[in-house]
Amino acid sequence: MLTAADRTASDLSLSAWTWIDSTPDGLVAFMMITPSSGEARGLRALASTAGLALPDQPLPSPGIRIVLDGPDALVLLPRTTGAIRVPADDGWSDFVRRGGAIVILMGQRYLDPSARRIDVEEYLQTALLSRHLWLGKTTLAADYTARQCRGEACICCGRPEPPLGPAGHAYTPTSGAPLGWAVVAHLACIEETAC
Repeated sequence: MLTAADRTASDLSLSAWTWIDSTPDGLVAFMMITPSSGEARGLRALASTAGLALPDQPLPSPGIRIVLDGPDALVLLPRTTGAIRVPADDGWSDFVRRGGAIVILMGQRYLDPSARRIDVEEYLQTALLSRHLWLGKTTLAADYTARQCRGEACICCGRPEPPLGPAGHAYTPTSGAPLGWAVVAHLACIEETAC
């Protein structure tokens, strides 16, 4: 399914495709993002900022988070103030809502927004060989308690016992903030999730 994406903080004009496919690890939801016109060198920087890796490297789990917002998926990128809004069909949304893994693909080269599935597959083959494709794996962002949203409890374990320290930002459709909010965590919890 072809979906058009909003501009991001890096001011790139993007297109996106979403689909579910069978892999050796089972069913996976895919989201591919490409420039809407020409070749966007800025997409390489965006992929790097997002923590994506080249295809010959281990598939990372970067800081990208996906939040469902009505019929759309918001792609929330780490270390940026923007998000990419991608329309997603009900099947894709239901799959990721049930905990399905999401593989994000960013291709540096243009792909016609009217491309069909076979065109997307050909694009992926070419992009893999030319190393103009970056990948990462994520899941739908978790829901948090009201105390976690207010920064009164650890964003990792949910316990309010001190000492709690700054732990960056978290994202959720129920936070009351457009994209995210400052959160706190126990030092031990942060160290555990970094392993």
